[in-house]
Amino acid sequence: MENVQPLVPTAKGFRLAYCLATFVAFGGGVAIYALFRNIDDMVLFRYVPKPSFLATPHIQLGTDTPWGYLFVFNLPHGLWCLSGLLVIRAIWLANTKWRAVYGGIFITVASSIEFSQLSENLPGTFDVLDLASYGMAAFSESIVYNKFTKRRVL
Repeated sequence: MENVQPLVPTAKGFRLAYCLATFVAFGGGVAIYALFRNIDDMVLFRYVPKPSFLATPHIQLGTDTPWGYLFVFNLPHGLWCLSGLLVIRAIWLANTKWRAVYGGIFITVASSIEFSQLSENLPGTFDVLDLASYGMAAFSESIVYNKFTKRRVL
């Protein structure tokens, strides 16, 4: 009978898990945006042709309730922010100093893009709930790291 080693989490395994979670979070944001929003007015499609699979009508979801509005308009931004933070965590898993620096830069750039919509320097609509979703993404990512990853990697 072979001596079977117990499954011990490694930094490489956690990096892979963070990368997979990145794709899930990013894909979830894209799916919500593509399926539930009217993307005919997106600025992107003024410069890039819209893919044919996006020509189908979007799924109507009532945004008259707070939860519907948050799901359709703010959750994709939070998921995209989360995916960026997960990539940064995967790269600098054990180096918390550089992770904090690059994570801070990432959040600053994302927030700056949102704030620049106030002065119409960038197309889009400023939404304070997008900023709140960035904060929730950062908070959620740090909770998961501190609760489940930190003790097993460091």
